[in-house]
Amino acid sequence: MILRDIEEKLQEIDPLVFYGMVDPKMTETEWNYIVFNRTTIKHNTNKTSDTDYFDVHIIRENYIPDGIEAEVIEKLTAIHGVRLAGVDSAFQYVQKPNTNIVVEMLTISFMRARKSNV
Repeated sequence: MILRDIEEKLQEIDPLVFYGMVDPKMTETEWNYIVFNRTTIKHNTNKTSDTDYFDVHIIRENYIPDGIEAEVIEKLTAIHGVRLAGVDSAFQYVQKPNTNIVVEMLTISFMRARKSNV
């Protein structure tokens, strides 16, 4: 299953990996983890294939170390059929509540074509 494959590859980079959203208990500790999620499915007009899109969000207090995005890309594109979605990766910043800590987040988008179930 693709989600399990993604999770296993991301855990090779960071032991704290979550699907969909972070465990609320984690907000009480450091914000240093990876979250991934599905975003869309494109149903191709030929009705023989679909394309799954998903995002990986690297979240770190202060800043994301150089090179971690390349490591995520390398690990995920090693999964059969997974490639970059062809869109720019985007940074976002928030302040951790009740602190002066800035949290940097980077979103990287991936895609995978597969045979349609229709």
